[in-house]
Amino acid sequence: MRTVMIGCAVVMVWAFLAVSVAPAAELTVDAVRDVKGDGPDGKGNTVDDTWGFWFELVQAKEYRRLDLATANLSADQRANGIRDPKARRGHQGKVRGPIGAYLPNKDATEGWIYHSDWDGRFEGVWGDTKAKQIIAHPYTEKTNAAGVGVTYKVPADGLYTISGKVTDMQVTKMANAMIDGITVVISVAENDAAQIKPVKVVGKTEPIGDTVGPESREFKFEKVALKKGQLVLMNIDPNKGWGADMTRIDSFKIEPVTAASANWKTPALAVALLAAAGVAGLLVRRVF
Repeated sequence: MRTVMIGCAVVMVWAFLAVSVAPAAELTVDAVRDVKGDGPDGKGNTVDDTWGFWFELVQAKEYRRLDLATANLSADQRANGIRDPKARRGHQGKVRGPIGAYLPNKDATEGWIYHSDWDGRFEGVWGDTKAKQIIAHPYTEKTNAAGVGVTYKVPADGLYTISGKVTDMQVTKMANAMIDGITVVISVAENDAAQIKPVKVVGKTEPIGDTVGPESREFKFEKVALKKGQLVLMNIDPNKGWGADMTRIDSFKIEPVTAASANWKTPALAVALLAAAGVAGLLVRRVF
């Protein structure tokens, strides 16, 4: 009988491992500020990292990486931005400074911006250690309002729940057609070193903030089929205008559908249970 009990315990563990899934993941302030990333190249926001930070290029209908970590800027660059030597006097340089000047806690905030034609005072994705918050601010592409995004690299094939919450930090109630809040769009894209294009839209929220919606909204999309290496993209879309769209990412989670919550008719679970039953039966016959 002891042999049977031990054998059944081993089989239960084996069955659990057969349907094991990737760990849950949640975006953190530290992940946003990390200039080295978690990939083997030792550089943040590259193709081998779990988390990525992007801006939407409207004309090309794609996203490109925010390629400048503010923590790597010199004291002069932080104070004055990055000047374009070809720019005429009085015109914006490559990156406008002071870096983070319009953020709530600029001295406690680092993040990701772009190296050219960028307003480093607020545009980008930021991690604020004082308030322990993640901030995303859309940008303007010439005359177009365009989004900034965060991606998560999927570690294994499977079904996932994608959820989160965002808050409009600059709610404006004035009647202006260009002050129309934000929308969160969740998409799936194939990973690439420099640019990505969504291949599938998972879903989006209703408008958030200003005169178009509540100050905050939560979102949740369940049983989303993803493949290893794909990217889950959360885009902070500024709708028509971008000027009052500072956004707090309260949470962004990607959680695998676990064995406990999976459909009992899924093939992986069915195979595991059949195998477990077969091994248990052999153990019982051996004892008796």
